Amino acid sequence: MNKKILAALVAASAALSMGGVAQAAANLVVNGSFEDPGFSLPAGSYCYLGGPYDCGSVNGWTGGFPLMLTNSGPWGNPNTPDGNVLIGIQGTSFIQQTLNLAPGTYTLSWMDAGRGNYGGPTEVYEVSVGGNVMSVESVNYGAGWTAKSLTFSAAGATTLSFAGQTQYDATAFVDNVAVTAAVPEPGTYAMLVAGLGLLGVAARRQRARRTS
Repeated sequence: MNKKILAALVAASAALSMGGVAQAAANLVVNGSFEDPGFSLPAGSYCYLGGPYDCGSVNGWTGGFPLMLTNSGPWGNPNTPDGNVLIGIQGTSFIQQTLNLAPGTYTLSWMDAGRGNYGGPTEVYEVSVGGNVMSVESVNYGAGWTAKSLTFSAAGATTLSFAGQTQYDATAFVDNVAVTAAVPEPGTYAMLVAGLGLLGVAARRQRARRTS
């Protein structure tokens, strides 16, 4: 193996590393912060998606759930950490979106909070990926915004779902939903580069023996 080949391999490794970071930074969820509902909400207002109170559709998502603004008084001014719009999971309401994923490992992240001006002490909801329940979350009455995440493997059409499991009007607020490709630990790339370096050393030694 000559120096040009070794340099090309090292450059390829670096490119893979940079590509992995870029891919991880891209959110694969459409409208993960619910800022594009497809219609306008008056200041401090809300509406329901699905069921008898259907007020439209939210880009990227299907299901039945309340949609509200960050300063919506009837919901206790939830003050979303990302943008001006968020959703609620209450009773047995649900949201879902189907993603077309390349084979690999992914990280699902989101934020939740608890409604503080109505309902029981907790709202329980399930987070499912590809029809498999990955997490069961209990959000306490009036709880502040908390970051949540989980890791999953998938390939092809994969449905992401948040579904309420509580039979009363407690409500968990959900916002900032993202799916990103998981990035290997930095040590993985360090080991790859180190291995390529050893190949170069071995190649030089082999060439030296041939010329001696």
